[in-house]
Amino acid sequence: MITINVAMENGFLTADEAAARLNVKRATVYAYVSRGMLKRQSLDGMPGSYFDAMEVERLADRGRKSLKTGRPSPAFKSAITTFGNGDIYYRGHRACRLAETERFESVAHLLWQDALRRDAVFNADPTVAGLLRQVGDLLPEGILPFERAKALVPVAATLDPMRHDLSTIAAVRRVSTLMATLIDALPAQSAPAAGAHFDFAARMWSRLAAGPPAPSLLAVLNAALVLTADADVTSPTTLAARMGASVRADIYSAITAGMHCSGGAIQSASSLAVESYLETLDGQRSIGEVVGERLRQGDGLPGFGHGRFPDGDPRARLILDMLARSDGDPSRVARLGEFLEIQRNRGIAPPNIGFAIAALAYVAGMVRGSGDLIFAMARTAGWAAHAIEQYNSDQEMRRPPSLYIGRPPATD
Repeated sequence: MITINVAMENGFLTADEAAARLNVKRATVYAYVSRGMLKRQSLDGMPGSYFDAMEVERLADRGRKSLKTGRPSPAFKSAITTFGNGDIYYRGHRACRLAETERFESVAHLLWQDALRRDAVFNADPTVAGLLRQVGDLLPEGILPFERAKALVPVAATLDPMRHDLSTIAAVRRVSTLMATLIDALPAQSAPAAGAHFDFAARMWSRLAAGPPAPSLLAVLNAALVLTADADVTSPTTLAARMGASVRADIYSAITAGMHCSGGAIQSASSLAVESYLETLDGQRSIGEVVGERLRQGDGLPGFGHGRFPDGDPRARLILDMLARSDGDPSRVARLGEFLEIQRNRGIAPPNIGFAIAALAYVAGMVRGSGDLIFAMARTAGWAAHAIEQYNSDQEMRRPPSLYIGRPPATD
């Protein structure tokens, strides 16, 4: 844990991380060293070899089939999140361990300020929440929860005259308030669970599911929020938020950039399609017949496989294990288990985090589109963390290279 944290904070990558960035085998990294293309570094008191992240990025840029202008693509140094050992780490802490032991609010503060704030509470602004509800009432009926929240963030920004204060303390206070306020502005499905240990998760539950939550399901929702709170800066949504912060856009704008890059079909965490086909499992005599019919029609079953985790997404594994032991709808838990067994027998890649979030929505009987909202609200913490880190960075971002391929300029 400490090795990963210290190395990343000093801008270094392990050999495995360098190989992943260069899309080569570990042995090739050392071949680059022998050819003088990379310099191997040693860090005091830490075993193994390390490589300067910017030097690795420059080498990767040279090897890309894109334009070779001699100028590197944008590369951000970050001490927040990394992948290694088949897992994901937040500031050196294993995310799966945090999901089992910490509240989402505490982990958000770890991302923002490198400190687990176990007493942290996200308080909504009731006045702003009321105004956002009025705006939400003007939106089309049946709009999905995430689309509603995405539309309300810019409105919340216009109601905050101090939004251009980019100091860390102001940004942390602003984003924690925004997250609670957005949830309160959504249509209520049930009363918030009184005295719930997982406060933010309980707040979200009241907007996504009817009736009070079983404690075990609330724990699964909290774990899902923790596990999707961040990916490293190469994630498209995180990169969008970070680029916004690099030009000193306010925290609302950085979050909006991340949100507007979320939920698309290419995003592994987009769970709406998975929710749709899981719903078809209800009332069927044979889960195998459902799967077979979809295959016969040429319909895919998204939610399986993850480029970062070829041996299986540990985040999905944890959530699905928790769901199997939960007090969720027993018939849905059983159907989910049967479906996953069929997929395993087919030799399909293990489920990813997008599938796991959709499975939570299915077992808990949440409203349609709940998975995408869970992802977006969790990732808001990560987008804010990267924005805050960028606000405090002295790294100058150059414009990326480009090539005009249109008609030649007119000469007359």
